[in-house]
Amino acid sequence: MPGHKGIIDRADITEVSGAVDIIGESERNAAELFGASRTLFSCSGSSLCISAMLAFCKNGDTTRVAAMRGSHRSFIDSAILIGFDVDLFSPSCTPEEITACITPETAAVFVTSIDYYGNMCDIEPIAKICRGLNLPLLVDNAHGAYLVFTDLHPIKLGAAMSTDSAHKTLPALTGAAYLHLKCSPDYLKAAEDAMSLFGSSSPSYLILHSLDLCNKHIFEEKERALSAFDAVAKLKEDLGQIGYSLRKSDLLRITIDANAYGYSGADYAKELLNCGIVPEMCDFRYVILLFSTITQNKNTQRVFKAMKNIQKKQAIPADRTETLLNLSTALNPRKAYFSPKLTIPIRESVGRVCAGVHVTLPPCAPIVVPGEIISAEAVLLLEKCGISAIDVVRSI
Repeated sequence: MPGHKGIIDRADITEVSGAVDIIGESERNAAELFGASRTLFSCSGSSLCISAMLAFCKNGDTTRVAAMRGSHRSFIDSAILIGFDVDLFSPSCTPEEITACITPETAAVFVTSIDYYGNMCDIEPIAKICRGLNLPLLVDNAHGAYLVFTDLHPIKLGAAMSTDSAHKTLPALTGAAYLHLKCSPDYLKAAEDAMSLFGSSSPSYLILHSLDLCNKHIFEEKERALSAFDAVAKLKEDLGQIGYSLRKSDLLRITIDANAYGYSGADYAKELLNCGIVPEMCDFRYVILLFSTITQNKNTQRVFKAMKNIQKKQAIPADRTETLLNLSTALNPRKAYFSPKLTIPIRESVGRVCAGVHVTLPPCAPIVVPGEIISAEAVLLLEKCGISAIDVVRSI
């Protein structure tokens, strides 16, 4: 194996002699670069890493995880597969909110930082709370692998585990991700076993090779990355000066308030596409531009030129629809998902218990989690996101 015998790509190999040792060496190099006790490579993005992080978080017969509402669907998928209960707190992630969400049954705290819109949690005080309660802090840092070039990476700030999708902001192939661990030795072997449990036994050696090349990029090209940060910062400043309203975001992302410029998110995204600029995502209000550590001034200047030529129109009144809701829970995610279910029109679902994972892609974050009771506010938001039908539990 593989059956193409090197015709498609000579680097696409399988478990030939010595390959496993080389991967192990590359993982150790990555751990040193990120300041982790152990780093494991994933060819299935951060989704695999999230399942692996959560698989061995146990606290008695009933396991609960305190998590940030708006987490990626891979977190909810993990809750369904593994069977733990979920207690959700606000995306503002204040120490008070997180502490209030923790119960004697809580096995871990899970946050998303950076999220799709560029919001970042204050990891250090959250990590301090978790250490005081002897709970691991797990961070979905899929959008922040580049933070290795700064002092803001979750592992450096005290997280027990962090997953980074290298392919989002570093020069790596799609699917390339790191799982970093800086926790007790008991977890290290368990994490490796969990990666095997949820992942393929036939990983892509092309993706693994790209992670090794990412290590080289991190080790050798810090100045290039810092230059990219400066280029994006300058673009943000220039856009503000010509009338754009930008939401606060991380170092490699620009979150444009399209409504303030007179467009829906979708319409403004079309304007960019017409200029040859492909946005990362859009919703009914925002358009996201995502850069990387190999971005150059010529790239950001091209974006500025295109955006400068898009005509500003009368602002659309800000939509007050809540993007994240506070909902009641009737069942745990696994029980709800595997219950007998019906698919019904979204407008008929108020008061019913959600039984499916319904998302827009991206950002791929469920508005209503399986097991939660669907509210009228949730229906409005689901409709606004283009979701017209929903799975509900047939009966409780």
